[in-house]
Amino acid sequence: MSHLERDEARKPFSIGHVTKITGINASTLRSWQQQGLIAPAKSRGGRRTFSQDDIRRIQEIDRLRRVYGYSLAGVKRALDGGRPTPARTADDEANHRVDLIGGRVRALRVAAGLTLRQLAQQTGLAASHLSMFERGVAFPSPSRLNAIAKVFNRTLADLLGSTRMSGRPIIRKGRGRIVGSFGPGVTVEQLTVGEELMDCEIWTIRPGAESDGFYAHDGQELLHILEGELELALDGGEPETLRAGDSAYFDSTRQHRWRNPNAHAVVVLWVNTDTKRVASIDQNTFTKSLDLGAPIGRGIGEQAHALQLSDDSRTYRVIDTHTAGHPTRVLIEPLEGLDGHTVREKREHFIRQHDGLRTLLLHEPRGHAATFGLVPVQSESADFGAIFISSYKYLDMCGHGTIGYARVLDALGRLNGGTSFSLEVPAGVVHVRLGLHGSNANVSVENVASWVALERLPLPEIAPDCTATIAYGGCWYANVDAHALGISIAPDSVSRLMQLGARIKEIANDRLRALRPDLPQIDSTLFYDDDGRRRARQLVILESNKFDRSPCGTGMSARMAELALHGRLKVGDTYEVENVLGVPFLGHVLAEAVVGGQPAIVPQVTGKASLSGFSTLIVEADDPLQTGFLCR
Repeated sequence: MSHLERDEARKPFSIGHVTKITGINASTLRSWQQQGLIAPAKSRGGRRTFSQDDIRRIQEIDRLRRVYGYSLAGVKRALDGGRPTPARTADDEANHRVDLIGGRVRALRVAAGLTLRQLAQQTGLAASHLSMFERGVAFPSPSRLNAIAKVFNRTLADLLGSTRMSGRPIIRKGRGRIVGSFGPGVTVEQLTVGEELMDCEIWTIRPGAESDGFYAHDGQELLHILEGELELALDGGEPETLRAGDSAYFDSTRQHRWRNPNAHAVVVLWVNTDTKRVASIDQNTFTKSLDLGAPIGRGIGEQAHALQLSDDSRTYRVIDTHTAGHPTRVLIEPLEGLDGHTVREKREHFIRQHDGLRTLLLHEPRGHAATFGLVPVQSESADFGAIFISSYKYLDMCGHGTIGYARVLDALGRLNGGTSFSLEVPAGVVHVRLGLHGSNANVSVENVASWVALERLPLPEIAPDCTATIAYGGCWYANVDAHALGISIAPDSVSRLMQLGARIKEIANDRLRALRPDLPQIDSTLFYDDDGRRRARQLVILESNKFDRSPCGTGMSARMAELALHGRLKVGDTYEVENVLGVPFLGHVLAEAVVGGQPAIVPQVTGKASLSGFSTLIVEADDPLQTGFLCR
């Protein structure tokens, strides 16, 4: 057994498992590792694993920061013996959920560049109280928490977190997600939140607890009293008393307040609907007919309200986008039952069970060789998860696809007005932000660490002095200078470059098997031309009949890693690249990193995607080509 294998055997827990157990997200764990607070094992493939001792240390770091307000430097001194650590109390665990909410607010405040005093002025809370809330030792009332959410254009559900029921229809008593305290004297059990049209919760409101004033938010609201009595007032009016069996239904934009004036707790079934979420899911799940909308014009669809299908037909709803010309088809049908804690593990299950769905979605007659797809999956370590599918293979990461997915999530209202999210992909967790660099349409992707594995791979079969740089940017590339080969990157050169790129990929992979058997096979050939140009131009060749229409985000990352290695890019620098059509991506070097002992960078890629279709694909039972076809 190798040293790496022994290390993984001693540290059996994945990062997804650790985030689930501790409540600490993957990016925070990565930051703690970089600062020397934790030391997970790392496999040759970059997979981090943790031991039970690591988990206990993470929980202790969290406790010291959450309860006692230690800085990271203070935590390090305490754990290394430089200062005594406070004893753990029973209240620590009871308050853990509170801290997670306070931590979310602190992260939002820091990202927005607000001080505690500025946030206090906008919410009516004292700065000292906000500080205690962020450290997990105090909690604002529901109305004040609602005010905090509004500052960041978020909902209460965003701050409190959501459930992960994965479509399970039965929720047993007491098995919902407990939010330790939603305010003084209030406990919330989330049955389902942030997953479907309705957010359903059980509230237990202790004697004397109240909302602390009127508040309002988007959506509609239903209250049903299960036990006890609750006072409810709307629009500044006199309160009404609701008793067991009574209900109230109202638009959540109306100012409302509530109070338990009695000596016993009141238990309420509380249901909210987010109007943005409802508006984004206004198309039915189709079976035997498809709604064609209102009859308009004099085409063949006039007066036809539905497309009649046979009972054994299947339908798949998709949203199509293009990023600088390259398509991304996003499946929006639910795909449940994928086993695995990580997206990479879920992808392996998808390959075994659903590969026919990949070809159905992407191959002719519903697609073509260059059609690219994305299958959303749930993630244990990020806000969203995604499996990238292409006509010939599966990719670990895709820049243009991530940009397209961000456009879809925003259009569907899944970001709830937010401008950032994390996305787990097979290559790791990437971070996405909308609206940077002067345009609301921009999508910026902080990619995985990118690096050069081999600086010069001779390719004399192509040309006497031809060489390739083997680099990683989420996928593997052979970077080749098209200008040195005397070939322009232009629309009328694409056919020639596809044949040449496929030949280079074949030769490079054959040579790498002998020279560097430790490296994976390269995915694509990247041709670049930055000789005397205002901005570089590049073209990525995936197969002999397939090229990337976009500038290629992962390829751009690999090229930026090469330039950084040669001193032509440094932290803070920008790098602009256009595709064969002249549409640009903007790159930033965010940070330096180290991968397997090799220098690396953390790149950010910014581009734009456009919605191009909202479709229902149909598969009839007697279709002889149900799963599609491709001819090279």
